[in-house]
Amino acid sequence: MVRFCKLLIENVKKSIVEAGFRDGEKMPSVRKMAERLGLSVNTVHRAYKLLAQENIVQLVHGKGCFWGSAPTIEVKPEESVYSVVERLFQNDLDSGVLKAFDGLPSCKELSSRYNVSPYIVKKFLMQKSALGILKHVGHRFFFSEGRTVEKSNYVLFIHRSDEFGHLKIESERESDVFRIFAQIAAEQKIAVKFIGYHEASNQFFLSNGESYTIKNEMHCLGVFLSTWLVEDVSKLFAHFASFKNPISVWWEYAPDMVPVSARNRKKWAFYNVAFGKEAGVIVGRYLKNKNVGKVHYLSPYHASFWSKARLQGLIEAGTDVVPLVDERYASPFDLKDAAELAGVESQKFLNNILESLLKNATMDKFVCSNDWVAASLIDFFRAKKLPTPYVVGFDDTIESYRYVFDSFAFNVGTMVNEAIYHIVAPSIYAEQRRQMQTPLGRVVEKQ
Repeated sequence: MVRFCKLLIENVKKSIVEAGFRDGEKMPSVRKMAERLGLSVNTVHRAYKLLAQENIVQLVHGKGCFWGSAPTIEVKPEESVYSVVERLFQNDLDSGVLKAFDGLPSCKELSSRYNVSPYIVKKFLMQKSALGILKHVGHRFFFSEGRTVEKSNYVLFIHRSDEFGHLKIESERESDVFRIFAQIAAEQKIAVKFIGYHEASNQFFLSNGESYTIKNEMHCLGVFLSTWLVEDVSKLFAHFASFKNPISVWWEYAPDMVPVSARNRKKWAFYNVAFGKEAGVIVGRYLKNKNVGKVHYLSPYHASFWSKARLQGLIEAGTDVVPLVDERYASPFDLKDAAELAGVESQKFLNNILESLLKNATMDKFVCSNDWVAASLIDFFRAKKLPTPYVVGFDDTIESYRYVFDSFAFNVGTMVNEAIYHIVAPSIYAEQRRQMQTPLGRVVEKQ
């Protein structure tokens, strides 16, 4: 009998070790462990008691059984462990660590990343599988495909255009979205129809200038709808009031500016890649980790929500920041329009604003509201034959590589990946999440 018990203990110990429990981590209940090992509850109970006598596990009255030493802090219910994993899993989706079209990392990898046992991770993923969000193939987990994509299927990509249907692509971010969208769609064998929206006439056009009518069509999987520089999004959204297929909206305004008619609509998902305070928070934390200290926030576009949000993010991250801002303009496009009206070249117009703002500068460390401002700031210091300042920008454009300064890269790839997947699997993926999704970016170091 003693030999039997010792053998049983060794088998239980081996099973627990293979499950990867960490010191102080709560183990499954006797009943759950019995189910897992295919043993009787009585046998597992005896094994737990013997393991406790050997100080391999700790039995805490009213709390349960713990591997190694008992926790010194109050033990939270087992459900809270899964809520933590849920939050971390969600963060990894937002940041692009987990990609909708790719297989998930192994349970062991996620266990290490989330600092919980593989047992907890696998149970969490199995719960997602039971809900139909994931599928389980062998030892791997994947997001469920949702709908089968046939050769005849296509996705509409709608972006602003002129009256001839020529798409207007005037920024690096727009170029990135088009390029990444086409790349991911090609990898998933999804055809894309690019449709221009001319706001002045409130009409849609094909690239050859022919008019196009939005309609429900069996081969259309859904729509990727760009709001970039669209002034009246309600007028654009009205065309899709009776549209039945999923719609992914590239939302380039403040999150609370979504028209009431489009809020919380089934099969609609919004992706705000650049207009929240999160970017400022990430830059602020980056500065603190580098011990940069006190900085100026330099923005000639502070009439905008996004400039104010980035400053607020810096402040919330604990950055010691002094604003140098101009509140007359809301974007580089507004500034360029003002320069044209004044009959001044846009770069000179911006330089004049910066020179005025920099009269109040008291240090040589700056966070700039975008890369154009950052590059112009460096040119200003060089023209004055002053040492190049420490600069961090936003957008991670080619200018940040030419001038060699750190810049925040917005997570366009994750936005596009999730937006396409929402069209393919609207009920499995996006509807399990909040309607306004903000994929997180990162600071790209150049020095």
